[in-house]
Amino acid sequence: MKTFSKLKGDFYRYRKGKPTLLNILNLSIAKAGYRAVLLHRLSYTLSQRKMYKLSGLSLRLMHHACHCYISHSAIIGKGFLISHVGGIVIGGGTKIGANCDIRQNVSFGGNFNKKRKDGSSKPIVGDNVSVGAGACILGPVNIGNNVIIGANSVVTKNVPDNVIVSGIPAKVIRKIWDDSENRKL
Repeated sequence: MKTFSKLKGDFYRYRKGKPTLLNILNLSIAKAGYRAVLLHRLSYTLSQRKMYKLSGLSLRLMHHACHCYISHSAIIGKGFLISHVGGIVIGGGTKIGANCDIRQNVSFGGNFNKKRKDGSSKPIVGDNVSVGAGACILGPVNIGNNVIIGANSVVTKNVPDNVIVSGIPAKVIRKIWDDSENRKL
Protein backbone atom coordinates (compact mmCIF):
# COMPACT_ATOMS: atom_id res chain seq x y z
CA MET A 1 0.00 0.00 0.00
CA LYS A 2 3.03 2.28 0.07
CA THR A 3 2.57 2.94 -3.66
CA PHE A 4 -1.06 3.95 -3.14
CA SER A 5 0.01 6.36 -0.39
CA LYS A 6 2.53 7.96 -2.76
CA LEU A 7 -0.08 8.18 -5.53
CA LYS A 8 -2.44 9.88 -3.11
CA GLY A 9 0.27 12.44 -2.27
CA ASP A 10 0.95 12.96 -5.99
CA PHE A 11 -2.76 13.50 -6.61
CA TYR A 12 -2.96 16.20 -3.93
CA ARG A 13 -0.05 18.09 -5.54
CA TYR A 14 -1.93 18.21 -8.85
CA ARG A 15 -5.47 18.65 -7.60
CA LYS A 16 -6.93 19.06 -4.15
CA GLY A 17 -9.79 16.78 -3.18
CA LYS A 18 -10.59 13.14 -2.69
CA PRO A 19 -8.59 10.87 -5.06
CA THR A 20 -11.38 8.64 -6.35
CA LEU A 21 -10.68 6.27 -9.24
CA LEU A 22 -12.65 8.51 -11.61
CA ASN A 23 -10.68 11.62 -10.52
CA ILE A 24 -7.37 9.78 -10.98
CA LEU A 25 -8.38 8.60 -14.46
CA ASN A 26 -9.53 12.10 -15.45
CA LEU A 27 -6.29 13.62 -14.18
CA SER A 28 -4.11 11.02 -15.90
CA ILE A 29 -5.86 11.73 -19.20
CA ALA A 30 -5.69 15.52 -18.82
CA LYS A 31 -2.17 15.93 -17.36
CA ALA A 32 0.81 14.24 -19.00
CA GLY A 33 2.92 14.99 -15.91
CA TYR A 34 0.59 13.04 -13.65
CA ARG A 35 0.38 10.26 -16.24
CA ALA A 36 4.20 9.99 -16.20
CA VAL A 37 4.28 9.83 -12.39
CA LEU A 38 1.49 7.22 -12.39
CA LEU A 39 3.36 5.07 -14.93
CA HIS A 40 6.59 5.41 -12.92
CA ARG A 41 4.82 4.27 -9.74
CA LEU A 42 3.42 1.30 -11.66
CA SER A 43 6.80 0.42 -13.18
CA TYR A 44 8.58 0.74 -9.82
CA THR A 45 6.02 -1.49 -8.07
CA LEU A 46 6.19 -4.12 -10.82
CA SER A 47 10.00 -4.19 -10.72
CA GLN A 48 9.94 -4.57 -6.92
CA ARG A 49 7.73 -7.63 -7.42
CA LYS A 50 10.17 -8.98 -10.04
CA MET A 51 7.70 -8.51 -12.91
CA TYR A 52 10.37 -7.03 -15.14
CA LYS A 53 8.63 -7.44 -18.51
CA LEU A 54 5.52 -5.62 -17.31
CA SER A 55 7.73 -2.99 -15.68
CA GLY A 56 9.54 -2.51 -19.00
CA LEU A 57 6.23 -2.25 -20.82
CA SER A 58 5.15 0.49 -18.42
CA LEU A 59 8.44 2.33 -19.08
CA ARG A 60 7.89 2.11 -22.86
CA LEU A 61 4.36 3.40 -22.48
CA MET A 62 5.66 6.32 -20.40
CA HIS A 63 8.30 7.10 -23.01
CA HIS A 64 5.81 7.19 -25.87
CA ALA A 65 2.78 8.68 -24.08
CA CYS A 66 4.65 11.26 -22.00
CA HIS A 67 7.92 11.91 -23.87
CA CYS A 68 10.06 11.35 -20.80
CA TYR A 69 12.04 8.58 -19.10
CA ILE A 70 11.93 7.83 -15.38
CA SER A 71 13.80 4.65 -14.51
CA HIS A 72 11.94 1.94 -12.64
CA SER A 73 14.78 1.93 -10.11
CA ALA A 74 14.50 5.65 -9.30
CA ILE A 75 13.13 6.13 -5.79
CA ILE A 76 10.74 9.08 -5.68
CA GLY A 77 8.85 10.32 -2.62
CA LYS A 78 5.18 11.23 -2.48
CA GLY A 79 3.88 14.49 -3.89
CA PHE A 80 6.08 14.39 -7.01
CA LEU A 81 4.94 17.02 -9.52
CA ILE A 82 6.00 17.27 -13.16
CA SER A 83 4.87 20.62 -14.56
CA HIS A 84 5.87 19.95 -18.18
CA VAL A 85 6.97 16.48 -19.27
CA GLY A 86 9.01 16.92 -22.46
CA GLY A 87 12.61 15.71 -22.36
CA ILE A 88 12.79 14.61 -18.71
CA VAL A 89 15.35 11.92 -17.86
CA ILE A 90 15.65 10.47 -14.35
CA GLY A 91 18.28 7.76 -14.25
CA GLY A 92 18.20 4.57 -12.22
CA GLY A 93 19.41 4.87 -8.66
CA THR A 94 18.34 8.50 -8.32
CA LYS A 95 16.58 9.26 -5.02
CA ILE A 96 14.13 12.16 -4.87
CA GLY A 97 12.39 13.23 -1.65
CA ALA A 98 8.80 14.21 -0.97
CA ASN A 99 6.96 17.18 -2.51
CA CYS A 100 9.49 17.89 -5.24
CA ASP A 101 8.63 19.41 -8.58
CA ILE A 102 10.47 19.50 -11.90
CA ARG A 103 9.94 21.07 -15.29
CA GLN A 104 10.75 20.16 -18.90
CA ASN A 105 14.20 18.98 -20.10
CA VAL A 106 15.48 18.19 -16.61
CA SER A 107 18.07 15.42 -16.26
CA PHE A 108 19.19 13.47 -13.19
CA GLY A 109 22.12 11.13 -13.78
CA GLY A 110 25.70 10.06 -13.20
CA ASN A 111 28.81 12.14 -13.83
CA PHE A 112 31.61 10.31 -15.70
CA ASN A 113 31.85 7.33 -13.31
CA LYS A 114 32.34 9.46 -10.19
CA LYS A 115 31.09 7.49 -7.18
CA ARG A 116 30.39 7.88 -3.48
CA LYS A 117 32.13 5.69 -0.94
CA ASP A 118 29.15 3.33 -1.03
CA GLY A 119 29.52 2.93 -4.81
CA SER A 120 26.44 4.91 -5.86
CA SER A 121 26.81 7.51 -8.58
CA LYS A 122 23.38 9.14 -8.86
CA PRO A 123 21.96 12.25 -7.16
CA ILE A 124 20.14 12.20 -3.85
CA VAL A 125 17.57 14.99 -3.65
CA GLY A 126 15.92 16.15 -0.42
CA ASP A 127 12.33 17.18 0.26
CA ASN A 128 10.60 20.28 -1.16
CA VAL A 129 13.02 20.82 -4.03
CA SER A 130 11.99 22.74 -7.14
CA VAL A 131 14.01 22.21 -10.33
CA GLY A 132 13.79 24.74 -13.17
CA ALA A 133 13.53 23.92 -16.88
CA GLY A 134 16.64 22.51 -18.52
CA ALA A 135 18.55 21.90 -15.29
CA CYS A 136 20.99 18.98 -15.03
CA ILE A 137 21.80 17.36 -11.70
CA LEU A 138 24.81 15.14 -12.32
CA GLY A 139 26.92 12.77 -10.33
CA PRO A 140 27.00 11.62 -6.78
CA VAL A 141 25.66 14.88 -5.34
CA ASN A 142 23.36 15.57 -2.42
CA ILE A 143 20.72 18.26 -2.80
CA GLY A 144 19.39 19.52 0.54
CA ASN A 145 15.82 20.20 1.60
CA ASN A 146 13.90 23.34 0.53
CA VAL A 147 16.14 24.10 -2.45
CA ILE A 148 15.32 25.93 -5.68
CA ILE A 149 17.49 25.04 -8.68
CA GLY A 150 17.35 27.68 -11.40
CA ALA A 151 16.57 27.01 -15.05
CA ASN A 152 19.44 25.63 -17.17
CA SER A 153 21.68 25.14 -14.12
CA VAL A 154 24.24 22.34 -14.00
CA VAL A 155 24.61 20.94 -10.47
CA THR A 156 27.78 18.90 -9.96
CA LYS A 157 28.47 19.67 -6.28
CA ASN A 158 26.50 19.21 -3.08
CA VAL A 159 23.85 21.84 -2.30
CA PRO A 160 22.97 22.76 1.32
CA ASP A 161 19.43 23.16 2.69
CA ASN A 162 17.30 26.29 2.19
CA VAL A 163 19.12 27.93 -0.73
CA ILE A 164 18.61 29.01 -4.32
CA VAL A 165 21.27 27.80 -6.77
CA SER A 166 21.76 28.79 -10.38
CA GLY A 167 24.37 28.88 -13.12
CA ILE A 168 26.87 26.68 -14.90
CA PRO A 169 28.23 25.29 -12.65
CA ALA A 170 25.46 25.96 -10.13
CA LYS A 171 26.38 28.23 -7.23
CA VAL A 172 24.42 29.41 -4.22
CA ILE A 173 22.67 32.68 -5.12
CA ARG A 174 21.08 33.30 -1.73
CA LYS A 175 19.41 31.66 1.23
CA ILE A 176 15.66 31.17 1.13
CA TRP A 177 15.15 31.56 4.87
CA ASP A 178 16.27 34.48 6.97
CA ASP A 179 17.19 32.90 10.32
CA SER A 180 17.15 36.21 12.21
CA GLU A 181 13.50 36.87 11.37
CA ASN A 182 12.52 33.19 10.95
CA ARG A 183 10.35 33.90 7.92
CA LYS A 184 10.53 33.33 4.21
CA LEU A 185 12.27 36.09 2.24
